[in-house]
Amino acid sequence: MGEVDALVITALKDEYDAARAAGSAGYADNPGVMAWEERERESTTPYLVGKYLLADGSHMTVGLARPTRMGSAATAPVVSSLVERLRPRCLAMCGVCAGNPAEVALGDVVVAELAYAYDEGRRTPDGFEGDHRQIPAQDVWVRAAQDLVTTDLPSYGEVSGTEARIWLLERLYAGDDPRRHPARSRYLSGRSWVEQIQALQSDGLVTRDGAALSLTDAGYSFIEQAVYDDLNGPAKLPYAVAVGPMASGNVVVKDGLTWDQLKRWGVRSVTGLEMESATIAHVAHRLNLSDWVVAKGVMDHADPRKDDRYKRFAARSSAEVLFKLLALRMATQRSREQVRATSRVRSVHVIGGVTGETTYPDYEKSQVAHVCTQLGEAVAKAGAELIVCSPFPDSADLHTIIGYVQSGVGRVVHLHSPRHPRVAQNQKELLEMLGTGHSVEIKNWYYPGPEDDDSWEQAWLLCQIQALEEADVLISVGGRVAKTANTLLHLAEARGKPIVPFEFLGGASRRAFERRNWAGVHPGLDHSRLKDKEAVVDVMEIAEYLVTARLRNPHNYRWPPTRAFISRASPDSEFAQALEVQLSGVGITPLIGERELRPDRMVKPTIEDALLSADLFIALWSRSYALSRFCYDELELALRRHQVGELQLWIINLDGSDIVPPAARKLPQTVARSPHALVALVRELLDRER
Repeated sequence: MGEVDALVITALKDEYDAARAAGSAGYADNPGVMAWEERERESTTPYLVGKYLLADGSHMTVGLARPTRMGSAATAPVVSSLVERLRPRCLAMCGVCAGNPAEVALGDVVVAELAYAYDEGRRTPDGFEGDHRQIPAQDVWVRAAQDLVTTDLPSYGEVSGTEARIWLLERLYAGDDPRRHPARSRYLSGRSWVEQIQALQSDGLVTRDGAALSLTDAGYSFIEQAVYDDLNGPAKLPYAVAVGPMASGNVVVKDGLTWDQLKRWGVRSVTGLEMESATIAHVAHRLNLSDWVVAKGVMDHADPRKDDRYKRFAARSSAEVLFKLLALRMATQRSREQVRATSRVRSVHVIGGVTGETTYPDYEKSQVAHVCTQLGEAVAKAGAELIVCSPFPDSADLHTIIGYVQSGVGRVVHLHSPRHPRVAQNQKELLEMLGTGHSVEIKNWYYPGPEDDDSWEQAWLLCQIQALEEADVLISVGGRVAKTANTLLHLAEARGKPIVPFEFLGGASRRAFERRNWAGVHPGLDHSRLKDKEAVVDVMEIAEYLVTARLRNPHNYRWPPTRAFISRASPDSEFAQALEVQLSGVGITPLIGERELRPDRMVKPTIEDALLSADLFIALWSRSYALSRFCYDELELALRRHQVGELQLWIINLDGSDIVPPAARKLPQTVARSPHALVALVRELLDRER
């Protein structure tokens, strides 16, 4: 998971201010953002971060940023840079647009069903030939937008009789047919339609000639004055959400002819027209970000009548719609994330398969299938990423993938495979079998293929060794002794990798189980569960125990520690503060770099002195940590002291991101995704007798 759940982009400062205000206001009983935090203010891409709170106690973290001017050229570098840096789950945009007058009313909000650059193509003597690259939004976002209700949003308001009267006069003034207007039913029902016309006729503001309704001179004068006096535009409207294609171009359109041109150029039902949505969709597509959403409020119809009277309302209504969409979608995903947030294990490598050693060899395949499907589901629910190599029918890998995907909460499957047409075909069939109705990301990692038919086993072993390097834990079920599973388990043991060997099918897993003195090495673990196939559902509980145990070092350091240096990036201050309180409560002095600074000394030597005085170094690793030069310096000095036995070092991963320094990557690590989980982990690590 990245630093934010959703990154919201606007093109103009007015839109940015509206989004910030809408985020702070929330909607219905949802409090919204209590406080926005400014980040990287002096950089070329400053942004805000806020925690958007929902009424049920859940939340989402939102980033908000803008370029210095509108248009794709200004927007693209800002968006690309921030997506790479913040790793959002969703890229979003709000602001204003022109709306197709046949589809939407002023103040309505258009949510992009797809986005494209309409002026992409070539000009010939015969005219323009479009060459569009349309990028569709995911169906889940489209459906959520189609079902969205606006009545609980702050800018929504039912109309009074006077407002309906003004609306009808304004439509006639603009040359519209109010009977066929998209918003007519929101302003005038069948009965009030007749009553309003009769009242306007009585007041001498309209005249009627059969089916033709037109303004009188008095009516023109009245509505011109009303429009002229309306400096700020509407505060509330009975606006709706329209879902349709969004076209982007590099010019501001005021000709009123572009809607017909867009039809001729291939997209008949274009609903919104603006300058940046194609950039948002394109960046999301290129950076493999599947979730993107654009919501734009209709401020005009791209015709000569264009003015800015509805601009403020459109900016605000689009932001409110966007935040509600994000809350509905991200809150659902957040509940799934909370399932994952309890796990201390980032990734597991699963190996195994049939053994031929049981008393029911003909049924071993079905046993492997059943057990490993449960295993995959347990890994997914714990929030770990799954690493596998050979998803063939008699392997543990295939059925673990199926369970992982079918759980509905799986995150990422890493496939480590040799390059070969047969393997590629197998993976293609696997993906077709899994289908597309899931949110699991499949990542492929390729290695040299076999040079001939006799070297397949070597090719697969190479893949398994590389997969083992990337995993925090190795889980094995069965596996033939004569195959690579046995070798891989020996390698894992030699490297100190935590192993969870279920031995009930025999084979390589049973040998690995029998080689370990479980009672002596892990007296607090009920290792008898590894003999019980029903205990597969508890696999991650066992894995977490082993990972935590590996982080505990032998008693060759000063124990208990008296001074602990907490190394953290500024965005992770909440974690550090919780840890500081916990350490102080058990008599350990917490040291944090910048607090040790003195006015008469340089920064680096002051921090080095503090670190040299510590006997425990706790690195709170995260993506923000990886971007901090000061954190790197602290970790490098700590690694040098650790290597010579002078300092105990714990690396605790806050967001599951990759550890970058090679020396640190080789050390044990565990995951704590919340301050509460961090405190619980450190409390357990300090308890040496567990």
